Amino acid sequence: MKLKLCFLLLLCPFFGVCAQDKNISVAGVAASASADHSGVIIGQRVPDVLIRNVSGLDGAGQNLGVLPLSAFKGKLLILDFWATWCSPCIAMIPKMEGLQEEFKGRVQFLPVAYQSFKEVDAFYKKLQRQTGKVSSLPMASADTTLVRLFPHQTLPHYVWIGADGVLKAITDREAVSRENINALLAAGSVRLKAKVDEQVRYDSSEPLFFAGSDFNDGIFRSQLSGYVVNIGRGIYKDVDVQSAGPVRRITGRNLTMPELFRIAYKKGKKETVLEGGLAEEFEPHLAGADFLDWLKQGRAYCYELMISQQSSGRAYALMQNQLRGFFSDFEVGLEKRTVKALALVRTSSMDRIRTSGGTPAVVMDGFGCKLTSCFLAVFLDRLQVPFQASPLPLIDQTGYTGMVDLQLTANMSSVEDVNKALARYDLRFVEKPVAIEMLVIRKR
Repeated sequence: MKLKLCFLLLLCPFFGVCAQDKNISVAGVAASASADHSGVIIGQRVPDVLIRNVSGLDGAGQNLGVLPLSAFKGKLLILDFWATWCSPCIAMIPKMEGLQEEFKGRVQFLPVAYQSFKEVDAFYKKLQRQTGKVSSLPMASADTTLVRLFPHQTLPHYVWIGADGVLKAITDREAVSRENINALLAAGSVRLKAKVDEQVRYDSSEPLFFAGSDFNDGIFRSQLSGYVVNIGRGIYKDVDVQSAGPVRRITGRNLTMPELFRIAYKKGKKETVLEGGLAEEFEPHLAGADFLDWLKQGRAYCYELMISQQSSGRAYALMQNQLRGFFSDFEVGLEKRTVKALALVRTSSMDRIRTSGGTPAVVMDGFGCKLTSCFLAVFLDRLQVPFQASPLPLIDQTGYTGMVDLQLTANMSSVEDVNKALARYDLRFVEKPVAIEMLVIRKR
């Protein structure tokens, strides 16, 4: 049986237990835009198109209507292309609300979603229940018009239209700041680094290097390359689950050297130690287009391993040996270290989590999660994204080996909220020092 468990995020990736295609770009996840359309370019006047399904301009959530783009003339209009599953997009909501209030009457933020009003409205209602605050931003839902004028591949995506109706800038989220808004309002123009998306043309269900090739009776084949354009960044692997397929695969697209080793050793970033200045070398404080430019300067690699079903248990060992052989200037391995961690523990001997059966499934967003017939390891894996602000690795110290059912309603980025929701299952995350195997990378 092939098991596939997915949910939508953050840096907003898709996760799957068997077939993971993690888009780990800090820019977000590929959008369903018409990427082949050239759209309006900076310096051009934006056509006065009709924006459909606009709501919330008067503070009400239900006033769905049609507005011409010229209705915002006289203000700096910043279109925020976003999605309810995009964590960087969601993180920008309070910042945009603050800037909207600060520049009241001069600036208008308009979030634009391709999702339906029903989906977006449900998200805002959950957000209101969680924060106790009604969002002050209007929204446009089920958009098909603006996305054609401003095609993009990743979210969030910001389009700056001046009070004169001219396109001033197209940026990522880092450019949305008080200083840049002030500069544009004062001078009527501003020089901001343009967000230019690669046109991602990659099907994760197909091999990257060996698509269409006949594996025949081979045991394994692998390939390592430098940066490959138009395939995005991500991970696919199906070597950890049962499958009827004769060939298994691990594919890493445009990843750094430490990221490749993390796949090979099945370790997360929080379980990795980069010694001797390597953290500064391989984990720069860059985002968006700056980060992608940095990757393209010889710092990203693509790796693929295809292996027969009978030998799939050796896949990670093969990957480790091949990577160590190529990156021979570095010493890489597992070392026992005592570190502070968030340990999931049981608070009683009562079994309140045993599954009642059913098809394995995971649904998780920022407001809660539901696991059906899953191992606790899946739960911890899914928490890596909402808990990413914490520097502590997540470990399972429950000793529970069976499949579980869990249903939580909580702010999933808050350990305290998650613990409150876990209490009914006699589970809890505890901060404690733990001796665990860490992936250590150092120069020879």
